[in-house]
Amino acid sequence: MRLIAVVLALLLVASCGSAPPPARMRFTQVELPPGAAPVRIAAAGDELVVAVSTDGKPGIVRHRDGRNTEVPLTPATGYGAEALWYSLAANDGEILAIGGKRGGAHGNVRWSVWRTTGTGVAEQPQAFSTFGGLGAGDLVDAVLPRTGPLLVGTWQSHSAGSDPSVWTTDGSIWTRLSSTGTPLESTRAALKFPMAATAHGADVVIAGWQFVKGVQQPVVWTLRDGSATLTPLPDAGKLGNAMTVTCADTCSVAGRVDGRLAVWQGSGNTWRRVPDVPEVPVGDKDRPPPPLGDTLVYSERGNVRIATLSGGTRDAVGPTGVVTGVARVGDSFYVLAGPSNDSQDNNQTLWRAGPG
Repeated sequence: MRLIAVVLALLLVASCGSAPPPARMRFTQVELPPGAAPVRIAAAGDELVVAVSTDGKPGIVRHRDGRNTEVPLTPATGYGAEALWYSLAANDGEILAIGGKRGGAHGNVRWSVWRTTGTGVAEQPQAFSTFGGLGAGDLVDAVLPRTGPLLVGTWQSHSAGSDPSVWTTDGSIWTRLSSTGTPLESTRAALKFPMAATAHGADVVIAGWQFVKGVQQPVVWTLRDGSATLTPLPDAGKLGNAMTVTCADTCSVAGRVDGRLAVWQGSGNTWRRVPDVPEVPVGDKDRPPPPLGDTLVYSERGNVRIATLSGGTRDAVGPTGVVTGVARVGDSFYVLAGPSNDSQDNNQTLWRAGPG
């Protein structure tokens, strides 16, 4: 009896000294128009813009206060009418999106650019040589800085490999700027690869990597006042890659270092690697979303988890699989997730956590 009493006392002391597990974050699935599969999401003021695919056709939905508004979409080409969504940018007054559909003799992606019009969103038809033909690469992201819309992608370099490249517009026609002689140019000494881009006020921040002396280094480029600067990200291990980026007051980049999740925060030429992020593997095809403020949403063995960069991790109830997109609108937090890291598989679901 005395032994039992001692054991019970020890268990009581242990239970009093242990903290309860953190509460799980509960999500509810967002209902979209019938047949609409979410592909990309972007916050725009007090609403969420959702790029969707419906019966193999592109669409855009505005989601606000639990209600959906389908945006009239006007394709201008056959490829545009069947485009898959590769990038979506939005703000209070404008939507800019990149679509693509493989076709032609070589099966290359035929790119399409979509912008807000007076009645909805329309494809802007371009000459074939704008995004295709000899030297063509990929379009990576659409961005909406205060200085005007831009596209970021790649194009054959005059020196070596492909250059990160930028396209500007006069309102209807898109024109590629030369990267030669700028920090965007690839050379035999440094091959450069953009992975993602976003606006930061009047600036554009591009996340990617460069291959220098046999080493893969994560980097960011900052476009400001018509010029570019390149900044290697710190604490990059032996093999690093910057994969995704988002900006608010400051900027956050997610990627990998030596095969594990890595996060950096900063802007301009000043960046730091965030310590003690979750130890999860990141592969070549993964695109871990960057944190929104202090909140990092990530996937681990098919489970969606929420980490606070200042410390603490909890499970998400609702979304499962691979997280492909996150957005915050007011007090609501949105997560796009599906069974694979291929955002074009039309099997993703959209989830919301927040009041109401």
